[in-house]
Amino acid sequence: MSQLMYSPFSALDQLHRELGRVFADTPSASQAQETNQYGNFYNTAAWLPQVDIMEDESGFSVLADLPGVDPKQVEVTVDRNVLTIRGERGTEISTDERRTKAAYKRRERTGGSFIRQFTLPEIADGNGITARSTNGVLEVRIPKGERNKPLSINIES
Repeated sequence: MSQLMYSPFSALDQLHRELGRVFADTPSASQAQETNQYGNFYNTAAWLPQVDIMEDESGFSVLADLPGVDPKQVEVTVDRNVLTIRGERGTEISTDERRTKAAYKRRERTGGSFIRQFTLPEIADGNGITARSTNGVLEVRIPKGERNKPLSINIES
């Protein structure tokens, strides 16, 4: 399974965004937009969850670290053999902090929206995909199906 969009500069772009957040103290007003393979524009994700992808005899597992993300705020979809995991992590201040009027002295945990996309191999069974969230880790299980077999088509005359 490979990641849908590859750019050799994506890691550099992410580093630039992270440094911008550290020094600016506020999110950049002019976030870049990217185009997915279908021509749709979406804002660059505010943060990217770390993902592990494993394969065994029965299928594939995608494990995404989503600490602090409510599973109700996560959407897992498959469209045209592309697995998409998108969601949002809130950045609200708790009611206790509001009461004491505490201000952040340092903030490293980012919030906001995220999106990860992966192209599924031909053998993946999109109809049997399941997702489960446990202790801040989202596990998406993709079972293997049968490979598409070549077809012989008769020509009518």
